[in-house]
Amino acid sequence: MIAPRMRRPLLRALVACVLVLSGAAAPVVSSQADTGASGSAVTVSGTGEFADLKVSVDQTGNLVNQVVKVTWKGGKPTADDTKYPADYLQIMQCWGDDAKGPSPEQCQFGGSADGGTGGGAGAWTNTRQLSYGNLKDPAQTLPPPPEHSTLSFMPFRSVTGERLNTGNTNVYFDSNTTNEVPYARTGPNGTGEVYFEVQTASEAPGLGCGEVPKGRTSARSCWLVVVPRGETEVDGTSYRSHTDGVLQSSPLSATNWKQRIVVPLRFERTGTFCPIGADERPTLGTEIVGEAVRRWQPTLCQTGGKTIYGYAQVTDDTARAKLVSGKPGMIFVNRAATADQVPSDQKPVYAPVTLSGLTIGFFIESRAKSDAPDPVQEANGSRLDSLNLTPRLVAKLLTESYQDGNSRFAESTAKNPYNLGYDPEFVKYNPKYADLVFPGYLGDAIVAQPLADATWQLWEWIDKDPAAREFLDGTPDNEGSHGDPSFSGMTVNPHYKDMDLPQSSFPKSDPYCQEFTELPDHPNQPPLCIQDKHPYAADLHAAARAVARGETLSRGNWDPTTKPPAYKKDPPLAAGKRAILAVTDTATALRYGLVTASLQNASGAFVAPTDASLLAGEKAMKPSGVAGVMVADPRAAAKGAYPLTLLSYAATVPEKLSKQEGRDYAALLRYAVGKGQAPGVTSGTLPDGYAPLPASLREQTESAADAIASRSGPSAPEEEEEEASDGSGGGTGGGGGQTVVPPPASTPPPSASPSTQASTSPPVPVAAEGPLSRTPEWVLGAVRYVLLIALVAGLVAAVCGPLLPRVAPRLAAGIQTWRAKGTAGREPRG
Repeated sequence: MIAPRMRRPLLRALVACVLVLSGAAAPVVSSQADTGASGSAVTVSGTGEFADLKVSVDQTGNLVNQVVKVTWKGGKPTADDTKYPADYLQIMQCWGDDAKGPSPEQCQFGGSADGGTGGGAGAWTNTRQLSYGNLKDPAQTLPPPPEHSTLSFMPFRSVTGERLNTGNTNVYFDSNTTNEVPYARTGPNGTGEVYFEVQTASEAPGLGCGEVPKGRTSARSCWLVVVPRGETEVDGTSYRSHTDGVLQSSPLSATNWKQRIVVPLRFERTGTFCPIGADERPTLGTEIVGEAVRRWQPTLCQTGGKTIYGYAQVTDDTARAKLVSGKPGMIFVNRAATADQVPSDQKPVYAPVTLSGLTIGFFIESRAKSDAPDPVQEANGSRLDSLNLTPRLVAKLLTESYQDGNSRFAESTAKNPYNLGYDPEFVKYNPKYADLVFPGYLGDAIVAQPLADATWQLWEWIDKDPAAREFLDGTPDNEGSHGDPSFSGMTVNPHYKDMDLPQSSFPKSDPYCQEFTELPDHPNQPPLCIQDKHPYAADLHAAARAVARGETLSRGNWDPTTKPPAYKKDPPLAAGKRAILAVTDTATALRYGLVTASLQNASGAFVAPTDASLLAGEKAMKPSGVAGVMVADPRAAAKGAYPLTLLSYAATVPEKLSKQEGRDYAALLRYAVGKGQAPGVTSGTLPDGYAPLPASLREQTESAADAIASRSGPSAPEEEEEEASDGSGGGTGGGGGQTVVPPPASTPPPSASPSTQASTSPPVPVAAEGPLSRTPEWVLGAVRYVLLIALVAGLVAAVCGPLLPRVAPRLAAGIQTWRAKGTAGREPRG
């Protein structure tokens, strides 16, 4: 039994320790491989008839659940520009401890067959099936068929030792979870590229990548396997000799498998590694800092001695409520709490920690119109690398104003273009799209549901643009002072007309539902409404990952066979037909290999989010009305400034911390603006998508760290700290109003004008508990959900209970009852 006095420290340690740590030394790479200049990039050559093929992977070490870029040259062009009859690559992720690589049983492949993505290719090319009718592979010994079947399949053997002979899918992967790329096109010049999602044990438990096997200390490596397909079938015949003129066999078939190219993948370690019993210092707040904080956590845990740092992703509103609750811990926000929200005895300190941006990330593959020129036709299936968006175009996407962003049956948008591709305004700024078509897609962008300061900033950028504001007020895009006679005359969805901006959410206001009562083939099928056809993502991370996987998140697949019958999630879009947008942050977009749109700033320039444009965006910021805190200026005319630059702050109230808490949080800040600002892919570094903070902001944070350490109260008694549900000590409160550490001389002097504050800071309802966003996986196990809920439940009790007595008395009563009973980890009902 664990002694009662030890249970809470152990729970704290478990919450904070579900992190990652760098794996052990790289596995031996075969003599075919050359290590790239990055130290992690690898190029491997094919053999036999594919000896001229060279496949490169841009990152093979320090991997988490992310996207890596796979490129190749020396291939034979795919035989068709829209289908996959022959000459293409098939790519998958596998596990296996043999230094020579995995067996086909150890590979995650065949799940896409469940989603029907074999269109334009042979019947068994995206499956695990090994029996092909009259076509025989002389090198393949057929495994016995599964129960109740006469067909033979390659069994899947999981890392746990299970050998499953269940066909194409099993309990470990299906069409919605597999990361396989069944068809990768080679262009006319013999080159190609794919952005491949590598999965850890959290996303692919059957592979176990990043786990530490029993008896070992290093993380499990895995494999990227590429099977090149030529023009010859497993029996030696040409693909042209078959009736439908396509290759038919699976890449897992012995003759095809013999041609495989393997690349070792080294993962960051999953699981726990922090010292059990160490003090945990909780932090929580905006998702915008999440990628950086989770990258810093492992290093802080290993070098911080007796202290580890937890992190829970919650809304900015919830974080600000925690800040002024009397037990602030440390929170992360993009905007400061307003003066009327801060009690008179509290003096919050704000410290800049990350510089990034909000972006429209996209995955669009070229699809030529039937009458497009030959060069456009030849580029079919290739990934597009640019997208220019004005505030008005983004407003059209976010207000369900295109037919494909709403429904082609909805009267509210019946006179508007189908999607971006049919909008003359879009084509004017993106001429390379003039000969392309995207039926059914590019009518909206996937957006996150939780409230966020970043969302407020996006809407403010739209609201302050004259052309966008005219459109939202009902003026057609070819009329008014900012119209263009050549545009379509498109109008805003009337359910969004005169929309009050800015705001912290993405409303879905059109109530249209498609009815099926008059269709005899759909008996008893309920209406398909916008929330199913265009649902929210759980958070920015989920939105970006969905786009990278080719998922729209739409739940429009009616399944009458389930009990009860229901709409199911649509499978990922087929290769060559992907066209999806999402609102996400720059770091998450790059983690998942998305291309980021160039947005038009107030000078009229289209600017992509780069280190230089983010730094220019920070320089163009204006005082928020809270000393030391800056906010974006949507009308800043700096030509090179990215308009949706986000400067994120850490904040606390030192007088409400114990002395040790003050020291620990100060150490976190010093690391964040010290070694934590060095770009890299290893633990402790700054991920891509964040620009290193300029010297003036680092100095401001160093000053804030000094203030937190010096102003924090005396050490709290051990028993008091044991009973604190969030790990915060008491401390002595100071008098006076809200204060922060003065910025260095190089920072523009802040304005304390109340009117300025009201105009630049979003209203923050102190009593509001925003939806909890799912923390993006840094190779965490399924237990992360339980632990995160347990932590946030404690925060709800500690923060929202005291803050909601008038707004939600039943919730407060439920919290008090829940705390009295000690039912940690379960949300109270009330």
